[in-house]
Parts: sequence; structure tokens; C-alpha cells
Amino acid sequence: MNWNNIIAIIALIWVSNSSVFGQATEKWDGSNKLTVQNCILLVLSSNFDVTLANLNTELAENSATMGNAGLLPSVSANGGANYSNNNTKLEFAGGIPPANVDGAQSTGYNGSIGLNYTVFNGFANLRTFDKLKLSKDLSEAQLRLTIENAIITTIGVYMDLAKVQEDIKALEETIAISQTRLKRAEVAQSYGSGSTLQVYSAKVDLNTDSINLLTAINAKAQLSRQLNYLMGSQIDNRVDIDTEVKAFENLVFDEVMMRAKLNNVLLVMAGIQENIAEVDQKLAMANQYPTVALSSSYGLNASQNGAGIVLEQSNVGFASGVTVSIPIFTGGRTKIAMENAAVKMEQSAVQKQQNERLVEKEVHDFWSQYEFYKSVLTIEQKNIETAELQVSRATDQLKLGQITSVEFRQAQLNLLASKNRINAAKFNLKKAEYQLLRLNGTLVK
Repeated sequence: MNWNNIIAIIALIWVSNSSVFGQATEKWDGSNKLTVQNCILLVLSSNFDVTLANLNTELAENSATMGNAGLLPSVSANGGANYSNNNTKLEFAGGIPPANVDGAQSTGYNGSIGLNYTVFNGFANLRTFDKLKLSKDLSEAQLRLTIENAIITTIGVYMDLAKVQEDIKALEETIAISQTRLKRAEVAQSYGSGSTLQVYSAKVDLNTDSINLLTAINAKAQLSRQLNYLMGSQIDNRVDIDTEVKAFENLVFDEVMMRAKLNNVLLVMAGIQENIAEVDQKLAMANQYPTVALSSSYGLNASQNGAGIVLEQSNVGFASGVTVSIPIFTGGRTKIAMENAAVKMEQSAVQKQQNERLVEKEVHDFWSQYEFYKSVLTIEQKNIETAELQVSRATDQLKLGQITSVEFRQAQLNLLASKNRINAAKFNLKKAEYQLLRLNGTLVK
């Protein structure tokens, strides 16, 4: 799997329906408004976890070769030379006169090209190649899991930040109303038609609203730093995001569940791990079989002697051989490896069942959230109209002295609470939708 292809695919998924898109894969400097699509592409290009997972995938891809599995022969070139200078005394049989040579020099050199190849080892090299390919597939699935987790975490932070920004707007509107109320209370007191208690009450409510605003601004700053970290951007970059929520088409529970059981990355990984355990079992069984290896070489050996009967010698030619190794006793290692492989097979089967139940549970959980926040949003959209009308009428009644400041404050708080509930429902609904897409395997393709 090529990393550039991954980015291109996900860019197509996220950007095809977006009208706002710039050079998202470049480092973001905080100068433009961010959309969800922009954030996701920045995560793909700069997130630390994603980058590390991609490097692990490259390692697995580099390792999944026939040569690394021992399926190809090894060829090596060898060469050497030696030199000696000795005082030599030689005595020969057969009436040959002895020889005494001072400073007798001897030289030798050799060179060869050799080939070694394992013909048969219980198919262990084939099984090793299968395991390397499965490890590559597992690494790619782990990369997908890392990407999904990074994306879903980013979306969660993005939606929380969007909610806080909307809450800040609501709080600023509330403060504006509280400031107007305080001014009116002070004017009424100056004309003798109002009381000091009304002024104090208005001041306390305004201070409370101001503290709530400061709290929201602080939360926004923390979420902004977290979003910058996830995108690999400068931590102190100013973050301005698009808070408009674009709903997906209505999801259908049965379709989500069906796709989740087929495509969820946890189930894909469990299937690969089950296959790896099966290959490990076959690898353990391969230790019972003999090993047959071929070796051959073509080379030159030459020597020159300063003393002796043979003063010069050279050999040029071809040599080959076959080695057969039959395991007779390995200290019980083969038996233990086979038993452990059987246990791993059972573990992988249990893990697969666990992941299936987990995915099924999470689909039900997030579907419940999805349905709940849809219902809440529908109800709160009706409530907000009533709450806005209540504040408008309460304002008029407060001017005429028909209600107390406490009653007005209650109407004001009702409106603020309704806006906060709408914001929470809207952005939590969006998060639940993205979670369902993650579960059914369509968040990243």
C-alpha cells in the first residue's frame, strides 16, 4: 500500500463534496478557516501517530520478499591471499638430499564464486513467505486503524471546539442582555423607580455570565491546542473553524451493522491474525522434516613455495555438494513449538469472537446516541423559538415593571440552556454519525 495513494483516496472521500478546500496537505499556519475536511487531510499528512504507523508499514512491505523468506539462493564471492617468510629445513625420504633455505618465501591466493540453496526444509521457507505477506497485510490494517483513530479523535475535538465557539456566541448574547438590564436597573434607581437590590442582582448576574464566558474561552484555547497537536501544527496557531454542520443522509441500522461485520478494521485484523496463527502452526510442523541443501562453487586456488619439492601449484575448477539434515532429537523444542502454535490458534479464534461482539456492541451504542441526539435536536429546535419569544416578552414586561428581575433572569437562563442543548445535540449527533461510519469501515477506504 503506497502512502500517497492512501492520502489521495481519503482526500477524494472527504473533499469531493466540499466547496472549501485549499492546500491542506501543506503545513497549516493558522491563517485560514478550517473545515473538517481540511483538518483530516492535515492529520493524514502531519499526525505523529499516523506517520509512525506508515513507517511501520514500510518496514513490513520491505520485509515481505521471497529473498527474505529464504526462497532464493544466496550467491557469494570469496577471495584471499597469504604470505610467509621462514627459514626452512627439509629432509626427504627416498634418498633425496635435504634442503636448508633461509628466507624461504611462500605465497598463496584463492578466489571463488559460491552458490547455496535450500531445496527442501519442510516448506518452512514457503510458510515464512506467507507469514511475511500476512504481516504486511496486518501492518496495513494497523495503519488503517491508526488513521481511523486519529481521524475520529480529530473530529471529536473539532466538534467540541465548534460547540464551544457556538456557546461563546450564546454567552456573548446573554452578556449583552445582562448589560442592558444592568443599565436599565441603574437608570431606574437614579429616577427613584428602582431599588438597589435590583442593581446588585443585575451586577451579580452579569458577573456570572462573564465568568461563564471566560470559562468557555479557556476551554476553546485548550481544544485549539489539542487540535493543533493532532494536525502536527504549531501548538499556538490561532484556530478558526467552520461551525456549520452538514448532515449525512439518513443512516439505516441494518446496513450499518451488516457493513460493520464485513469491513470493520478490528475484524479484518482478527482474520489476518487467525491466518498468521495457522501459518505459525505449519512452520512448527516443518521442523519435523529433513532439510536438503545444495552448494556449488567455481574458483581458483594457487600457491608458490620458496622451498620444497612442489614449488608452484594451482587448481581451477567446479565443486558441488548436497547436504541432508534429518532432525532426530531437538530437546523437545519442536513439540513445544507445535503445542504453542495450537494455543495461538485458539487465542486468535477467541480474539476474533471478542472483536465481533465488541463491534456489535459499539454499533448498538453509537446508534442509540445517534437516535437520541436526533430526537433531542428536533425537540430543542422547537423549544428555542419558545425560549426566544419568552425573553422578548420578558424584556418588555421588565421595562413596564410587570415582572421581577429574578423572573427575567429565569427567562434568560432558559434561552441560554436551550441554545446550549441545541449545540450539544447538534455536534454530538455529528460525532455519533462519524463513529458509525468508522464502525462500518467507510470512514477510511
